[in-house]
Amino acid sequence: MRMTVPTPLGDIAVRCLAEPVGPTGPGRDPDRAEAPALLLLHANPGDGRDFDAVLPALADRHRTYVVDWPGYGGSTARDPERVTPEGLVAVAERVIDVLAARHGVRRIAVLGNSVGGYVACRLAQGPRAAAVTALVLVDPAGFTRHTALTRWFCREVMGRPVRARRLVVPLARAYLGRLGSPSARETYARTRQLPYEERRLAVHCAIWRALANPDFGLVDPAGLDLPILLLWGSRDPVVPALLDGRRARRALPARASSVLLPTGHEPYNERPGLFLRHVLPFLDDPGAVAPSRVRSPSRPRGR
Repeated sequence: MRMTVPTPLGDIAVRCLAEPVGPTGPGRDPDRAEAPALLLLHANPGDGRDFDAVLPALADRHRTYVVDWPGYGGSTARDPERVTPEGLVAVAERVIDVLAARHGVRRIAVLGNSVGGYVACRLAQGPRAAAVTALVLVDPAGFTRHTALTRWFCREVMGRPVRARRLVVPLARAYLGRLGSPSARETYARTRQLPYEERRLAVHCAIWRALANPDFGLVDPAGLDLPILLLWGSRDPVVPALLDGRRARRALPARASSVLLPTGHEPYNERPGLFLRHVLPFLDDPGAVAPSRVRSPSRPRGR
């Protein structure tokens, strides 16, 4: 099932792997209606299909909702130049409001990658914080130290279509790893079309430019009072584990658990089985997972 959520930035497509419940919904499965809810927020660029390799396992245990950011997937962007990380936070807040009204969702865990991870943290700090039960942060944005070099790269390289269209495909090839899963290959194939899609490229660049704003970043993440699982790819070329990952581990509360995976920027795409081995136990009972710092082996059994 899909639904559309109108927002100032565009009409947002949300894939719903759950039926509406309550007085206006069919309510066919009471047990399913009580299952924990989960919101998935993807990276820039990309769309909700990037999670397809892990989606069946997640949706088997959770009422799962997958967002396409403005201009991506099935979502529209009224003005691509206006799409910013803070705008995405407002979009996600609106989605949570609609899920409460239409699907009876009052409490929800949030899994976000890259800029989606930034949005997940901001949801847990803002006016919808009471609705957020747990965070799974996958190589999240918001922990990069601002320097003249990072601002220049965000604003003048990835933020300019004439330059970004030449770099977005090789960068995706680097951060998606060895393209060992069908999902990773399909994500890469969609990214290869980005240089030829003006509006989608404009959204991509607008978000990158906004990362250079002096006020971009997470304010007091140590104050997040909820269970957090931080996953980071040790081979991530976009937000390196030795820099951004280390800053994130130091900034987040002591109760947060951290896992270093032998992957690039999207471990759910590159190593879906390994990703799920860490994420599913956490989502099943976030409060039961003790804080830890784990390096996942580079050659585990299975994927």
